[in-house]
Amino acid sequence: MASIATLAQDQDVLVATFSPHQCAYCRTPIGLGERWVREKIYEPSTADGPRYHRYHADLFAEDELSCWEKHQLQRETAPVAECAA
Repeated sequence: MASIATLAQDQDVLVATFSPHQCAYCRTPIGLGERWVREKIYEPSTADGPRYHRYHADLFAEDELSCWEKHQLQRETAPVAECAA
């Protein structure tokens, strides 16, 4: 089963398709036995209820942060970057 995420950037709309068992940050599959974090996304404009994004919770060998930590850092710094622009 695939789900569709829609992201708005400026006036363009980007549509990305991903599997429910795929990391929303790096887009690689989350394998059996791998630890992951689920984020609940509420969209008030839809009556279908919440959607979920999944992220790797463990570090990859060459990384200092997990996909979940990178996503959180990106969310925290995005409003600061918008104010500075």
